[in-house]
Amino acid sequence: MIRKTFFTLCFALLFIIQPCFGIPIQFPPNDGPYTGDYVLISEPGRYTLEHNITHTYPVGVIITSSSVILDGQGFQIKPASTGGPSVGIWVSLLDAKGEPVTGVRIQNITILDEVSGIYLEGTDSSEFPWGSDRTSDEKMKNAQEFGRDIKTSGVTITGSRIGMVSKDLAALSIWQSEIRNNEIGLQIIGGIPDIRNVIISDNSGIGLHLQKTSGGDITGCRIEGNHAPGILLDQTTGVHIWNNILDNLVNIKNNESEGTTLFHPLLNQTNIIKGDLTGGNLWAMGGIPVYVSHKITDVDHNGIGDIPYTEAGLIDQYTLVPSGTGYSPPETDAEPVEQVPVTHTPVPVSTPLSIITGIHAIIIGDTIPSEMQTKTSYPVTITIFNDGSDDWLDMHAVGIKATDQAATSGPEWLVVPSIVKSKQSYTFNFELMSPSTPGTYELSYQAARGGQGVSVTFGRPYKKVITVK
Repeated sequence: MIRKTFFTLCFALLFIIQPCFGIPIQFPPNDGPYTGDYVLISEPGRYTLEHNITHTYPVGVIITSSSVILDGQGFQIKPASTGGPSVGIWVSLLDAKGEPVTGVRIQNITILDEVSGIYLEGTDSSEFPWGSDRTSDEKMKNAQEFGRDIKTSGVTITGSRIGMVSKDLAALSIWQSEIRNNEIGLQIIGGIPDIRNVIISDNSGIGLHLQKTSGGDITGCRIEGNHAPGILLDQTTGVHIWNNILDNLVNIKNNESEGTTLFHPLLNQTNIIKGDLTGGNLWAMGGIPVYVSHKITDVDHNGIGDIPYTEAGLIDQYTLVPSGTGYSPPETDAEPVEQVPVTHTPVPVSTPLSIITGIHAIIIGDTIPSEMQTKTSYPVTITIFNDGSDDWLDMHAVGIKATDQAATSGPEWLVVPSIVKSKQSYTFNFELMSPSTPGTYELSYQAARGGQGVSVTFGRPYKKVITVK
């Protein structure tokens, strides 16, 4: 499995980036799938996060394969430090064989403090140091036209410059998620988006920016407290907006967009946007009504609504994501906008629930004292965890390699002596002799494999700082 993954990645399109700390890094990386610093998913399957990911590598999770389900199990992804370019989850346009990446599902995950929380790559990713503008590449154009399909649900994104970016994606579904307290909530360029039961709130800029999309639905959402338009329609066609709560300074701004269907109102709503009627949406504008006796004033109705839903006695009914007013779009005689793109979605491959597939290991703890006396022997333990999908057998020779000071103070190599099943751990017991000279020392251990002619290390070194007196 390890050899196969490495062999396949040799044919990937690779870029070199120069992060703020001055060390060149290859993107996508050629090792993985998990290094303790990022997760690289380059094969189909179902993957789960078993702990939080705090990454110094610019991207926390890189998906370069079709037919992937990533279940965060409620864990979070965030950068180790802010200020440089960073992405929580990056889904590539192409896989290692040059085929479009489709059939990806991302669910139950929290992303914090990134430049882009989720980035769905298109032909132009040049806003990042490792990206490029490939819009003139014929292969990239073909991939853009391919019916790629990606779905997210149960995702929370906060504190990012842009919560989610989608480029050139035919079918994007965002369901039951929270996109709040970012600069821009969602930026969707092209395709037919399906956005349902999503909270988009308190972003310092635009809540939802649709650019050059065609069709799609925005329904059951709560879009409020955004400091720029809650929804910006930018050269879009035929989007349906219905059964939402909108409470922003400007609820919807229409920029050179045509055919937007803001369906007939229910209840007591008399909203008008560029002459179109709304449908089942609850509106507000900073608590200030902008109509008098149901007659529209001379205010520019570029998406500004009418009576606050808080004053309409509905606040208790809609304290969370609304299920809607029960309204559904009516049948019309107008020429319908094509809503179903031709997509190519392979069936996800069923593999054991794991953060990675194959053989993998991570050091998860120790009992090494932080303070020691000079030239003293201490009984200690260190625990290694099987976070891969395969059981460890004798022939795999999985274990822990000590380096530098750790190798001179105790065993240089500890090999697991028995079968360790996936999702189980093994604890080594050994003697550690403290240095003869007082001072502060750093012990370094590395999860590794040395069997079947395969020599590989897993993740970053596990470090323990001790003070010798």
